[in-house]
Amino acid sequence: MDDYAENDLDHAATAAAQRFDLDQAQARALVDLVADAFTEGGDAVEDAAWDVQDRKPGVAGEDFVDDVAENLGYDLP
Repeated sequence: MDDYAENDLDHAATAAAQRFDLDQAQARALVDLVADAFTEGGDAVEDAAWDVQDRKPGVAGEDFVDDVAENLGYDLP
């Protein structure tokens, strides 16, 4: 199970906010959602991509998940 440090989550949120034109609070909420999915693994990661799109229309969920994975050092299957 992966646990992520707060500073790593903040860094991923800052990068996501810049890339996807989000404010910091929106980006952090979505990063937390994705990081939780990484911890759960399996279908949760794919579900997180859909959840991102549902919560923030206009943000490509798969791209967001890929970006967070890269920033957190998570290896997507």
